[in-house]
Amino acid sequence: MKLSPLSFILFFLISGCCKDVIENTYTLNDYDKAIIPYTTSQELLFTDNNGVEVLALSTPRISTIEARRDGPDSCRITEIEEVSSTLTFSTIDLTLDIIVTADVDRAFGINTLTSMDTSYVNSFQLSCEAIVDMPLEAQATTYSKHDFDFENVFVFQDCTENSSIENIVFSVSRGLEFIAFTDGRYLKLND
Repeated sequence: MKLSPLSFILFFLISGCCKDVIENTYTLNDYDKAIIPYTTSQELLFTDNNGVEVLALSTPRISTIEARRDGPDSCRITEIEEVSSTLTFSTIDLTLDIIVTADVDRAFGINTLTSMDTSYVNSFQLSCEAIVDMPLEAQATTYSKHDFDFENVFVFQDCTENSSIENIVFSVSRGLEFIAFTDGRYLKLND
């Protein structure tokens, strides 16, 4: 029996495919899932250093499972759980994308975006120098800035070193608490 070139290609394509196999699944613990407190859309009122109130809108946190392949032709899949929410300050043209992920390289981070950007330009992390091999719960700390004291918070640093934001303070119980800008301005969540 003589095989045509087309049937040979078809046989190769069918036999060359593999079945996807989930090799690893990384999930968040209950504490990590609850770090982002925005379960519904909310209006959050902040006050700046001049006493002007600034409104931020939050999206409800969503939980997803991301499937990552080892390579473009790989059938090995790693599943990574992620929880995220977005805060938008329309009057100052700033969007914060808050992400908690089971990915060990970047467990908790905030990305910033303005209307002039086509992609996230600044990445804020708990540590820019190294991966911290410590549960998120153990990384909560106390922090003081501009005569304000914060307890049980995460302090994010600009890892791109080109942002107008110096750092972002995120509370375990209230979410975004404080943004310090490099020029001395700030936004503080109202009590």
